[in-house]
Amino acid sequence: MDSAQGLSKPAASRSGTVAKLLAKGGSISFLINAAGMGLALLMQIVLARLLGAAGYGTYAFVTTVTTFLVFPAKLGFDTTIVRLVSAHKAENAWPLIKGLMRRANQIGFVLSLTVMLIGLAVIAWRHEGMTNAQTAAYAVGLITIPLLTLATLRQSALQALKDVLFAQMPEKIIRPLLTIGLLLLAVYAIGMEANAGVAMLCFAVSVGVSYLIGAVVLKARIGGQTALVKPQYETRKWLNLSVSLMINGGMYLILGQLNVLLMGMMESETQSGFFSAAVRLATLVSFAMTAINMTAAPLLSETYAKGDWKKLQQVCTTSGRAGFTFAAVIFIAFAIGGRPLLGLFGSEFTAAYPALVLIAAGQLFGAFCGQTGTLATMTGYQKTLTRALGAATALNVALSLALIPQLGMTGAGIASFCSSICWNAAMAVLIKRKFGVVTPVWTPSLRLK
Repeated sequence: MDSAQGLSKPAASRSGTVAKLLAKGGSISFLINAAGMGLALLMQIVLARLLGAAGYGTYAFVTTVTTFLVFPAKLGFDTTIVRLVSAHKAENAWPLIKGLMRRANQIGFVLSLTVMLIGLAVIAWRHEGMTNAQTAAYAVGLITIPLLTLATLRQSALQALKDVLFAQMPEKIIRPLLTIGLLLLAVYAIGMEANAGVAMLCFAVSVGVSYLIGAVVLKARIGGQTALVKPQYETRKWLNLSVSLMINGGMYLILGQLNVLLMGMMESETQSGFFSAAVRLATLVSFAMTAINMTAAPLLSETYAKGDWKKLQQVCTTSGRAGFTFAAVIFIAFAIGGRPLLGLFGSEFTAAYPALVLIAAGQLFGAFCGQTGTLATMTGYQKTLTRALGAATALNVALSLALIPQLGMTGAGIASFCSSICWNAAMAVLIKRKFGVVTPVWTPSLRLK
């Protein structure tokens, strides 16, 4: 289904509608993400300056470990909610929405509590050789897992309902603001020592507050529709779908964060902190696409369900071009001014500049390939995505193990770049063959047979 060379009036009208939908939701999401990215960057700089290279390395390593542990706790239900709630809402199937949300929260809470308790037991058993600040950082990080899990599920529900503002504001705006404010208050007003444990405690409090705000908003959004209906459950179907989606989510997580963990295990937590700063900066390259996908993902699901292939192509083309344009600008900025930006974290962090450019280049290529992973996930072809991500994950791990001992952070950056090229290029080809939809931007005449 190649993009139309000459749009009829209905097609042109449809294209304009798609653009308006993406512009309305995407612009709100873009602004929130822009503010959120700025605050996240500010938070990382404040943390690096206050904690020092070693303390920041511990904080970055612990938050990465926590992110990995939240992943099995949510069991893929976050993506399932985005995909199914939007479809159920279009069908006015509120009993299914209520049942899905209740079951997802029940399973997520039990699993996250289990993960938290196991993690705390491990820390209690193996804390010898760790400083008090390190022990506190790990313990507090583990305690946040249940709240982080439930917050992710709540965010997914609001995204599916197209409430872009409140789907993101608690985590992207309120959480970093509170973390920064509480840390500065703890250090300068109360006189506490600036270490990783105190920083994680401030983060944990901000997680709790942002979760409560988001939960209240979600109840206000759907409480009227779900209060009087009896929940309907399709637990086995939901579990089968969620586990499949969880596999892909795990591979995304590995591709994005595994190198940070490997740097900490194979080099040091300090080196992991340097590399983590590069990873956090590099995510700015793709953040416009992430913002747009808050609106595009449920729209892709709805459009596919209706069998409107032309609109599906238009959603991919419009969102892809907008995301890539921004990605190109940010990549150029990093290529030119990456060292001074890393220097904001501290002079030692400039050693991560080659890794920053490599990771950002991989993100840029992913933005060029467009709506590959999102389209496959929202249309039920997650198994195709699984194969591509599996190959890329294996490549990432192999290259990381081979290159990090020799090249350090640069080796980890090469592994990230190569794996990003691998799965995005493969998915662009596979999607063209399966759907006839061209996802790479500005190549409407491309033939991928």
